[in-house]
Formats: sequence, structure tokens, C-alpha cells
Amino acid sequence: MNEIRPRYLSVAFVFGTLAVLWAAYLFSIQVFDPFDLSELSRTRYTPGKEILIPTRGAIFDINGNLLVSSLSLYQIDIDRSAIAKWVKKKGINLADAYQKVAEIIATNSSLGSEAVMQRLQSNNRLNCIQISNRIKEMELDGIIKTFDAEGIPGLVYAFSSMRRIYSKELLAARLLGSVREQCDGLDQMGMDQSMYKLSGICGIEATHDKALSGEYGWREVIYDAYRDRVPYPDLRQKPAQNGYNVWLTIDSDIQEIVENALLSGLETYGACNASAVVMDPNTGRIIAMAGISRDDKGADPGIVRTRPNIPVSFMFEPGSVIKPISILPALEKNLVSPTEMIPCGTYQIGSRRISDVHKSSELNRKDILVHSSNVGVARIAERIGQQRFYENYISFGFGQKTGINLYGETSGIFRKLENWGKTSIHSLSFGQEISVTTIQLAVAFSALANGGKLMKPYIVDSYRDENGNVMEQFEPVLLRSVSNPATIDTIKVYLQAVVEKGTGRNANVGYINVAGKTSTAQKKAEGSPGYAQGKYTAVFTGFFPVEKPELVISIIYDEPQGVYHYGSMSSAPTFKTIMENILFMPGCTILPYNQRLIQTSLTMPNLIGQPLYKAESILNQYGFLYHIVGPDSASVVVDQFPKPNVTIDRNHHITLKIGKSVDQNLPRITQGVMPDLRGLTLRKAIQLAAQHHICLNISGSGKVRKQSILPGSRVLPGATCQVEATL
Repeated sequence: MNEIRPRYLSVAFVFGTLAVLWAAYLFSIQVFDPFDLSELSRTRYTPGKEILIPTRGAIFDINGNLLVSSLSLYQIDIDRSAIAKWVKKKGINLADAYQKVAEIIATNSSLGSEAVMQRLQSNNRLNCIQISNRIKEMELDGIIKTFDAEGIPGLVYAFSSMRRIYSKELLAARLLGSVREQCDGLDQMGMDQSMYKLSGICGIEATHDKALSGEYGWREVIYDAYRDRVPYPDLRQKPAQNGYNVWLTIDSDIQEIVENALLSGLETYGACNASAVVMDPNTGRIIAMAGISRDDKGADPGIVRTRPNIPVSFMFEPGSVIKPISILPALEKNLVSPTEMIPCGTYQIGSRRISDVHKSSELNRKDILVHSSNVGVARIAERIGQQRFYENYISFGFGQKTGINLYGETSGIFRKLENWGKTSIHSLSFGQEISVTTIQLAVAFSALANGGKLMKPYIVDSYRDENGNVMEQFEPVLLRSVSNPATIDTIKVYLQAVVEKGTGRNANVGYINVAGKTSTAQKKAEGSPGYAQGKYTAVFTGFFPVEKPELVISIIYDEPQGVYHYGSMSSAPTFKTIMENILFMPGCTILPYNQRLIQTSLTMPNLIGQPLYKAESILNQYGFLYHIVGPDSASVVVDQFPKPNVTIDRNHHITLKIGKSVDQNLPRITQGVMPDLRGLTLRKAIQLAAQHHICLNISGSGKVRKQSILPGSRVLPGATCQVEATL
């Protein structure tokens, strides 16, 4: 017993000493912190901030048709160490687990299971392996849900990038513009892109970049030593504010009409560039704005979107189209009476000689516009005087930006009065020594159309949030009055006469009153004070109906070839094409319904007894849609529905019944069946028609939307079918 006691005391002493030392050690750590553990602890449990990326806003037309949207893409990684632990716990094979992961990802995305397996089994030195950084948001949702349902760990995901989707491909490409990716910093915790954004570089994307971009958000996060997120109470966050959706004043249907007309014009007239603006003169609303170059066709869409927006950036000497504005002050002050005859033909001013294309010895002020007399308008400008003439041009906005607030807009060129030469007023009166843009012409003619009010053009209707709530509404703005209604009415009468019996006759349609002015302007030679030989800008700007104008359309062709360099031969016909296509749109109310019905109705010709080839030629000439029934050996029309001389809509389907020829001299030709060309590209349509020995008469470009011979009809080899194509 005596031996045990000393041993017990020794053990108690040792353990007591150890306890005192341990307590002292813990006390020193808690109080004195010699190893700086409090800083380490504070760092471990101090939340970091994770940046939340906003979704860039969409762009819509005035009718709510989606033009541009954003697609968020995510990166998914698989933590193979987490998979290995799970496999060990479940007692299953690692290869089977990988196969299961690959199937889940492949089922919910566009990735193949073999490609995923290849990634999972590569580079074994890494615990975490990237599978893809192009996973769409909907795909990611499906992957997450399936992983959670199966209880499989190891899925790591994060925002990767954003892509802009242009729903209508190249429609309004230069107007809408383009974006580029920007990364302004790194997340120091995760070392991934934290300040990612798409930034507009041109077009609407650039002009309204701030509204479209939205605002970054953030949330507090805590990670453990294995980089797993630790659930922690009371972590704060600020949600990202997605960008506003931008609603344009553009009508995408009219935009398509305009672009198709310009594309056709570029091919027909051999021009380098074409541009057009369709504007509501009463509000300043831009309904369509298109600029197309010859080399746009076949170019990469991304490149086309970065090219200049021609209607606001391309400057040209306007030529004769500016003449109604030049003579306006003379009419206001009655400096020229309506009946006064003004000498025209030629005019010698010092060393300069001004000549007219249309030789006339004398013209009144109306016919000066109708026949586009340079001499006549120059003589009128002299009476106005330099100061008043200069102020008039300034009031119409020449030499200034229009205020439309579009990326790349130029102000044109209009020199200050003190820099004019002796004959500057004469040159300016018929559109020389000044450069303008298509949008400036549209704005100026809108003032002529609406009674003298210069409206600020605008192309954005509103900003709206993702729920459709209007955050900012843009309204029409009156800049100033440029003339009185009485004088403007006189100018409108003169411009109507230009279309009815003057240089603008190719814009006349007969069933609605149109006013406008043509121009054939020489182009300045680069690096020289003179003009380039054989290079012109063809212009037509007009409005309709004259009584109460609702639309102004300005058309420009840059360097059209041959006879088409005249505005009357290229821009005026394009104006007419665009106007008619707009007027006969289903929802257009400019032309009364009964007038539209009359213009779209045709009288059914008498085809009974006609050889089939001749009957088809007649129907195609009038643009009728038809199909043919009867025996294969037949070649003569024996009946028709509707009957002859009945008034029908041109889109009404016509049936021709054919029978055997009474005239033995008419050939009997074996018939084929008309294929369905609708929806095919023109190349494929031509190939298919050739296989059936059918000739195509094509209008437009892109994909076939309409064919005159209905699918399934019996046709003769060599038959001609009218097809219409649009982009």
C-alpha cells in the first residue's frame, strides 16, 4: 500500500502539470494569440462576394416581335474526388458512376455521352474537370434537377458567357448593331470572370447600351478548405437588375419590305450602296430604316452588323431633291408670283455657266420644280438673298445632327455663311456645295408633308422591364416651325405635279395621290474639288397621300449604273414598290378598304378553247394563282372556275379544266406534276423545277413564299411559273 501511494502521486503530479500547461497554452492562444489564429479565423468566416451577372435586355419592334435576345451560357465541371467518395460509400463501380453522369449530362444538353466520358476520364491529375462552358440555362436546370434527384454529388457550375440571338437574321442588321464581350476583373476567390458583360459597339446596341446592360448584383458566400460552399446564416445579397428591353418604333414587316426592295434594286441597278428611311411625318416616328451594300450578300452576318448604318452615316450631295426647300422662302414672301415666267435653259454668272437638262426658255415657279430646272431655282434663290437662304436651310436641320441619337450619325456638311463663295447660293439651290444624309432628307420632307413642323425623329418607343412594364416612354417632339401651312400646301401641289407629269412619274400609281422629288446628283471626286466622271447618287423622296400625308419615304442609290443613275429610273420605281407593298399589307389603313379591293381585283379572262400553254401565259401575266385538272393527254382549256369576266381577287385560286384538243395540229404533250417550291431557297427551287422541265420567273430573293402554279397541278413541260421570294 505504501508502494502504491508514491506511484499514484507521481502520476497525479504528471497529469496535473500537463493540465496546467495545456490550460496555460489555451489561455495564451485565446488572450495573447501568438500564432495570429484570430486573423485566420476571421478570414475563414468572413464572407466573400460573388458577382451576379445581369441578363442583357432584348430588342423588340413596335408590334412586339422579338428582334434580338440574350442567351446565357454556363460552365459545368465535375468534382471527381466527390464522385470517388460517393462511389466508395455506395459500393458501386467508378466507371459505372461516370457513365451515369455522362448520360445525365447528354440527356439534358446537346453534348454526346461519349464526349462527356472522354472528358471525365482525361487528365487524372486534376480533381475537378471541365465538361463544357457552353451549357444553356434550360439545359443546366435539367442537369441540376437530375443530379439532385439521383443524389449524385460533384456537379460544379458557374456563369460562363452570354450570346446575342438575332431572331430575324440580317433584318435591320446595321441598325441593330453588334456587341462584344468584356471582362473587367477577376473573382479573387474563384479566379473566374466576375465582371463579365456584353457591351454594344455600334447601332442600337451601342446607343442604348446603358439601358440594355442592366446592373451587377452580388451575394455573400463562404467556402471551406475544399472550396465547397458552406451554408451560413444571415448572408446578404443584392440581386442583379437585368437590362431593360428596348422597344423600337420599327415595324419589322415594313422593314422587310424595304430591305427586299433595296436588295432587288442593288442587283437591277448595279449600285454600290442603297439606303431608305420610312417615317411618320406627323410624329417623327421611324417605321423602317435600311442600309445595304452590294458586298453584304454572302458576308458573315456578324461583320454586316458592325458596318456603318448608311441612312445616318453616308453623306452625299442631294442635288435636285432639295429644290422645293430652296424656293420655299420665295413663296412665303411672294417674291415670285405663280404666273411669272422665269428665264431658264442657261445662265452665265461670271465665269460659271449653269445649264438645264430639260431645255426650256421660260418656266413658271411650278414648272421649275416639275421639270427640275437648275437655272430657274438659281434665279429664285438670288431673290431670296444669302442671309434668308442660309437661315432657311439651317431651320430644316441641314449641317446638324437630327437628334435621333443613333450610333455613327453624321451632321452632313453645310458651310457657314461667311465661307460662301460668289456662286454658292446658286450651287446650294440645286443641291451642290452641301452634303446630307438620308435621315436628314426624310426629316426635311416630313416638314413639307405635315404643314411646316420639323419633328425630331425617334426610333425607340420605350424601355420596358422583363415583365413588360413601361419604365420610360418616348414621345414625339416638335423642334420648330419652318414655314406656314399655306405655303407648304402650295409646295405639296407642286410636288404632286412632279410625280404626275414631271421627273417623278415612275413613282405614280394612279389610285393614291403621291408627292415627291427626284434627284440625279454628281458625286465629288476624291482628293479633287471637281466631280467624278460617270458617278452619281440617285435620289427620290416623297410622301402620300398628299391630302393627309401618313408616310414619308426617302430612297438613295449610290453609283447606280447606266440609265439607272437617274433618280427617276431607279429610286422612284423603288419608292413605288415599297409604297404599294405597304398599302396592301393586311393591317394597313392608309388606303380605304374599297380602294384596296378595287386595286387588288382583276377581271377573269376567257380562257376556254385556249391551248394550255397560252392560258398559262395569260394567267402568269396577271399574277393569278391556278391549278390544272384533266387527263394527261389533254392540251386545251375546256372549262374554267371562276367563269369569264367575273371580278376576283388576284390571290383567288383559279381552276382550269383541260380536255383533248379539237385542233389536230396542236401537239399533245405528256404532263407532269407541279412540285411544291414554297420554303425552298431559290437555288433549290430552280434545281427542282428544272427536274420537272418547268421554267421559273423569279421576283425577290431568299426563300420562295408564293408560286403561281399551285402544287400538285398538272403542268406541261416548258411551263412558266411565277415565284416570289423573300428573305
